[in-house]
Amino acid sequence: MSLKVIGGEFGGRNLDSVKGLGTRPLLGQVREAIFNILGDWVEGKEVWDLFAGTGASGIEALSRGAARVWFVEKNNQALQVLKSNLHKLGPEVEARTEVVKADAWRPPEFLPDGAESEVRPDLVFLDPPYSAVAEDPTRSAYLAQQLLQRTAPGGVVVFHFLDGYLDRDDFDAGLDVEIRRWGKSAIAMLQARQETGESAGAGLVQDTAYE
Repeated sequence: MSLKVIGGEFGGRNLDSVKGLGTRPLLGQVREAIFNILGDWVEGKEVWDLFAGTGASGIEALSRGAARVWFVEKNNQALQVLKSNLHKLGPEVEARTEVVKADAWRPPEFLPDGAESEVRPDLVFLDPPYSAVAEDPTRSAYLAQQLLQRTAPGGVVVFHFLDGYLDRDDFDAGLDVEIRRWGKSAIAMLQARQETGESAGAGLVQDTAYE
């Protein structure tokens, strides 16, 4: 299975993927829609790609100027393909990445000793197996919000899950939560509510009204 980088420096570049591992790279149209929302804000940002699979979301961020991307994945075969995809982009790009084998739900397990309070991402891609969210939607929403608390001011979590298991009212009313759907896939974009101009990322996420 082949994927393409959609935009930025490596737009059109082919990436390898792996079938049958429970890894589900975001469809190209979904990634394109997300990065259209994020726009130039991605440039210079610290990004976490959690449950990274073969790295399509994080590589898209690198292509669009992210300063550094942490890829976290625990499947050995997916990690091999991820590292190969990064290698194809060249040593200068590889130097802007960290690839870690760990449980992506638990940042203390994949951050270097002493770095837990220092490494604060601006953008988190959260793409757990559909089954994990389906088995316990409430816990999954809680963990996504815990990850948001680890982000820098104005940070955004992009949470991918199977449509039908989570909606706006599953998330804290004090957050801005924008939910979009494409077929069976759903994306919840989470951001702490801010006044316009409070940070560079203010207003990226338009809250979805309670249904």
